[in-house]
Amino acid sequence: MSFDAPGQLHLPLQKNHAGNGEELCCKPVMLDINLSQDFDYFKSICESAIICDKVFDQLKELIKKRNPKVKFSQDEYALLVHKHLNGISIEKYGLWIYYPWSNKLIHLVNEDEFVELRTVRNCYKITPEEQAILKKKIIGVAGLSVGHAIALTITAERICGELRLADFDTLELTNMNRIKTGIQNIGLKKTVIAAREVAEIDPFIKVKCWHDGINDNNIFDFLSGDGKLDLCLEECDDFYVKFNLRYKCRDLGIPVVMDTSDSGLIDIERFDLEP
Repeated sequence: MSFDAPGQLHLPLQKNHAGNGEELCCKPVMLDINLSQDFDYFKSICESAIICDKVFDQLKELIKKRNPKVKFSQDEYALLVHKHLNGISIEKYGLWIYYPWSNKLIHLVNEDEFVELRTVRNCYKITPEEQAILKKKIIGVAGLSVGHAIALTITAERICGELRLADFDTLELTNMNRIKTGIQNIGLKKTVIAAREVAEIDPFIKVKCWHDGINDNNIFDFLSGDGKLDLCLEECDDFYVKFNLRYKCRDLGIPVVMDTSDSGLIDIERFDLEP
């Protein structure tokens, strides 16, 4: 079971958008234990899960971030954290995030505070106003060898609210000169690996996977289903897919960016401005 938002219960498996019915686990379970349904599930996994509860330290960071000119003692931090909790027990503050693939249960501050802390060292490279705009953007990454690093960089910088990931392939040992992941992931779908790692960096970014890659049957779903892409990052090997993505992006007014690392080429096609 898992939750897209606190209180919304569903299976923690993401259906393949290619439509073949395959389900692969790459979504975290988000739990607000102030809700009875969430608390019951929380209790059911607590004994077996690996628990990491550093929410007190996160609240200290939050206080430090909001008071950059003041140097607090540990006792003062404890008092300020207690004040911030405003009568809520620290165990019930924020959200608990469960990662089924690693059996880890992580305690986090609430989403707004998490985003505030996650992006504070981006300021003012990305301003708060720009961050609010970027939070609403949808970015698609087609091809997850070079695209794997791109997806994780987008996540680290938090320059979108939704990521769409497409690749048909599984990880092989020979891929690992350019895919920074662990050997335990050999044999897994590249989409699943990237989606899990995105979720482990930032569980609040929405991720959708196309586990069979891009084809004629699903290309419009990838580009415009449930909202049109604001940017398509094309990192495919297949020339037909490369051209087909560009034709469809041109029709839809979606800009395309491609990085070809071997020759240092960055290709930018602003179909949103010039078809």
